[in-house]
Parts: sequence; structure tokens; C-alpha cells
Amino acid sequence: MHYHISRKSICSQFIEITLSLDCKANEKIQLQLAAWRPGRYELANYAQKIKGFHIIKDDKSISWEKLNKDLWSFTAFQSGIYLIQYEFHCNQMDAGACWSDDTQLYLNFSNFIFDIKERPGQSIGIEIQVPEDYKIATALPLTGINRWKAEDYQHLMDSPLLASNELKHFSYQVNNSNFHLWFKGSIHFDIEKLLREFKKFTFKQIEAFGEFPAKDYHFIYQLLPYKHYHGVEHAFSTVITIGPAEKLREKEALDELFGVSSHELYHFWNVCRIRPKELKPYDLSKEIYLDSGLVLEGVTTYMGDLFLLKSGYFSLKEYLAILEKQMQREFDNFGWKNQSIMESSLDLWLDGYKPGIPDKKVSIYNRGALLALCLDLMLLDSESSLSSVMKYMWEKFGKTGSGYSLVDFKNTISDYLEKKEKADDFFNRYVSGHEDISPLIFQLLGSIGVLVEETYSSNTLLHNWGIRTDEKGKITQIHPESLSYNLLMLEDQIINLEEIKKKDFSQQLEIEAYRWGRKLSITVPVEKRKFFPLFRLSPLQENPKLKRWME
Repeated sequence: MHYHISRKSICSQFIEITLSLDCKANEKIQLQLAAWRPGRYELANYAQKIKGFHIIKDDKSISWEKLNKDLWSFTAFQSGIYLIQYEFHCNQMDAGACWSDDTQLYLNFSNFIFDIKERPGQSIGIEIQVPEDYKIATALPLTGINRWKAEDYQHLMDSPLLASNELKHFSYQVNNSNFHLWFKGSIHFDIEKLLREFKKFTFKQIEAFGEFPAKDYHFIYQLLPYKHYHGVEHAFSTVITIGPAEKLREKEALDELFGVSSHELYHFWNVCRIRPKELKPYDLSKEIYLDSGLVLEGVTTYMGDLFLLKSGYFSLKEYLAILEKQMQREFDNFGWKNQSIMESSLDLWLDGYKPGIPDKKVSIYNRGALLALCLDLMLLDSESSLSSVMKYMWEKFGKTGSGYSLVDFKNTISDYLEKKEKADDFFNRYVSGHEDISPLIFQLLGSIGVLVEETYSSNTLLHNWGIRTDEKGKITQIHPESLSYNLLMLEDQIINLEEIKKKDFSQQLEIEAYRWGRKLSITVPVEKRKFFPLFRLSPLQENPKLKRWME
């Protein structure tokens, strides 16, 4: 089968697609479009971006039917070549979607190619019409000018492509593997320094797993002029969209680029190859429920940052500042009281990437990273590490392609701990359970000589009454254990905010507020406790365990 992709009106952002299919007489063909894509466990319903679908043979229209929202079907009554033609709207700029404009053509094939169940394992040819001066970044094997070949559907949908005459290409080598960096957009950082630092964290990750089974790997970047941050993993590449590009001249913004890059490279092993059984292979036609968000994204988030510490890009102070933010995000919310990380993994299909209702769920990224930290420090006490566990996971479940379950991960942790019952206890309390993890984090960080301090700012409204507002006084969060929780509502607009700021916290709180057009006067009694502490981490002294953890 062969896809031909072109653009008639670039500004319309539509691409025109023709799939040439050689069919046998009376062969029934089902064309399944993806409902979601790898790395984003929520329904995207890409069929909503398709128009003008029709089928032609020998210049004659062929009848077809749509069996559901993203499944088309037709019968080839005669043998020969059938042309399936349609348009797809490329109007979403993020790391997992498609975009077309006058400077580029950026494609994630998972959005618009068909999985044809009658053709399992069949190779797929791709031909794309782009201007002659365009450079093209993709991991797909090149077979001719603007022509590529994928082994099968799974290969093609996992191989994004970016074409532009503005692409800049750089590379570095670790062992026998070449790492390519492609940039679309303005570069405002020292590229040679970046390459040196990338080489260091790449080497550390490969060292941890013992091998990198790929000759080439591609980092594909969209450096955008506006605020953005997103990355998606693929078998031999990653796409990262980040901006504003000009901010990357600053260390804090550049740290984000390094963070997402290290995260996505770690996915080369974890997720792209060390994959839950449910995703072996990917079935993109329907929801695939998973309970392993801790491993998929929690471990990856933790390891991505940790390897920047181990490689020397982050100082200990810089790494602890990142950990402070993760702890702040986790403990400023109370979803853990209502939903475990296993339950939040299953609910990704429901609302996993939206804020959702207050205190309903946890983030598999953020809470998962803190759980991974705890596991790593527990394993450190047993003269082991989470890296050792993941290397075993790679050898047992990744290289073999067999896939794992969350029980397999727990059992592997158990095998590497001196006291095996500690793994069962940890998973029961913090992975499938709803227990507060903060005491354990404080204890484990203390064991490597890192002090956790709880402090409070001058924001008395937040700390003394548990009320968080935006700059204009609109209430955005109320602590569920505060008296305010029963007196105020989210989105109440506090009128006398500036006056309140001057009040002594020992006095009762008199609030004037608008609630959906009604003006209210509300009195909140004095609280006997404080809310929403701020977390500060600092190393107490040189600690042998801390040094081992950082190596």
C-alpha cells in the first residue's frame, strides 16, 4: 500500500491524502482510523478532522459505508488498484498532532493513516510533495526523493515527520549511535554547549541500561514564539514543542528543554520498549485501560530529572529546587485522599489530562515521580537502585517484547529490597492505597542528609484561612479542612482583597465578595492551624548515601 500526501491550499491547513490499495476480487476492506495515539491515553477522535472521503477505481466512484465514528468499509468487487482519497486538517501545534503553514509541514501519521486489519504486517510506502528546498526530519527509512517506507502500520504511526526550509540539524555520537537534533524556529542558546550536555546525559542513560539498540535517534524540536511545553516519545525519535524560543536564552527556560529531552530519551526504553502487556501491540481503535501510570510516567519523570543530576547538568541545589516544586504540587492538592495512582491511571481516559473536579485525582507524572523517588531511596538502603530495577525490566520485558504487569514491577522491586515485605507494604499504602506519602518522603530524604522544612509566607489569606486566590481576588482553591470550605465557593470574587491583606490573622475574617452576580458579606472565624505550607529542601552535610545516589 502507498500513501501520497500533498497540499493545494497551504493556508487552508488541509493536506490531501491518497491511499493506493491493491485489492483482490470480492475482498472486504476495513479502514480503521486511530481514536487515540501512543503517549496520550485519552480519546482524540481524529476522524473529526477528515473531510471529503471517497473511493475511486478506474475513475469511477466506489460505494462505501461507515461502520462507526472512525471505521470505514468497502468491498472490492473487482481486483485492481483502489484509491482512497480524503483531506485532513493539520491545525494543531503540539508534539502529537499535525500542523501545516507556509513555513512547514509537520505530520504525526498516527492522526490520519489507516490501520487495515486485513493487511497485518504489510509495508507502507509514503510520498510527500514539499518544496525542493525543504529539509526533512524523520526516523523513517528514505527510499527516494521525498519517499519513505515503513515496515507496517505500527512503524508508520510511531514515526513523525517535520519538513521545512528552516530546519537546522546538529548531531553527536555516543558509542556507536548517532543522535540527531532538528530545530524549527529561532535558536537563542549556545548549541555547542547544549550538545556537550546532551551527550553527557545520553551516556549516563545508556550506561544505566547497558545498551542503546538503535543506530540513529532523532530529537525533533519546534521552537515556538509563544508559551508552550510538550513532548511525545516514539520508537526512534521524539517531538518536543517548546516556547517562547527567546526565553531559552535564560537558564530556567533552558532547564525545561533539558528536562523534557531527558524525559523523552528515557522513554526510548521505558514505554517504547518496556511496555505494559495491554499495549503489546498498540490498539488505537479504543480505550486500553492501564493501572501502570506509576511506571509509564512516574518513573520516567523521576529518572529524566535524576539523570540530569547524575550527568552534572543540574547541581544538587538545582535538582532539589525541582523536587521542591514537585512536592509543592503534590501537597497543595488532596486528590490522593480520594484516588490512588492506580485509580488515576485507569481514569486517564476519563479526565487524566484536564484539571478535573477539586481533589479528585493525582497526577501519574508528579505523584508518580515522588513515589519513584521513594522507591529509589528505599532501594539505596539495600545497596541497589531504581536504575537497577529498570535495567532488569528492560532485559526481562523490554528486549523480549513480552510486556509487563504492575505486579511484575512490584515483584522486581521486592527482589531488589533486603526486606521483601517492604514492597508489598509500599504498594498497598501508596500505590493502590490512599495514604499520605509526605512523612515517608521526609524520612527518606533525611536518610541521605536532605532536610525538608515547612515554611509560610506573608499570605495570611492562604496560610491562616486556607483560601487561594488569583491576582484579582477570584478564589481558585479552598483547603478542604478549613472553616472557609463551608462558607466560600470557588470563583467567588473577593472585593476587599487589599484591605484583607492588611488584617491581623488573629482577627476573624470579614469578606465582601461577588458570587455569580450576588454581593455577599461573609465572616470566617479565626483558625487554630495553618494551611498550605511551603517546602524547602537543603542538604545538611556531606553524606555517603547522598553521594552514592548522585553517582
